[in-house]
Amino acid sequence: MRPAGASGPGELPAASCAYSYVFPRRPASVTAARRRLHAQLLRGGVPGELCDMAALVVSELLTNAVLRTDSAVVGCAVRVCARGVRVEVRDEGVAAGSLSAGHGMFLVDRVADAWGTEPDRNGGGRTVWATVSLADASAADPARADGAHLRHGRRRDG
Repeated sequence: MRPAGASGPGELPAASCAYSYVFPRRPASVTAARRRLHAQLLRGGVPGELCDMAALVVSELLTNAVLRTDSAVVGCAVRVCARGVRVEVRDEGVAAGSLSAGHGMFLVDRVADAWGTEPDRNGGGRTVWATVSLADASAADPARADGAHLRHGRRRDG
């Protein structure tokens, strides 16, 4: 079944849309961001499984920003295009350790087409981004734990 407004087989609604949020750096912000993103993507006609995957990604990226930076606030941006969703989480602080380590980033690597980091142009903080596509949503199999499904070399640091 094609989502309402989709322009072709396997494509998301024709109009690209973007959402942006800013939250205080506290654990409750992770839940708020996940719920808001999921609801807005569903209202925008994004298939439920892809909404779930994007919500997982934003949850893991925001958790890292909340736990591992000294930012006062964290930002989240989401963009929907013809074949997928791009999630970005911005922080303004110095990382207390690696933002690309831990179980959460293993999950992001598992469900995302690609992910990476970009330093803030003004020298404070960074953006961690990930893209999730319809192809990944269809192929994801959370029951696989052997690691053979992982695609190596997808991370890009900018």
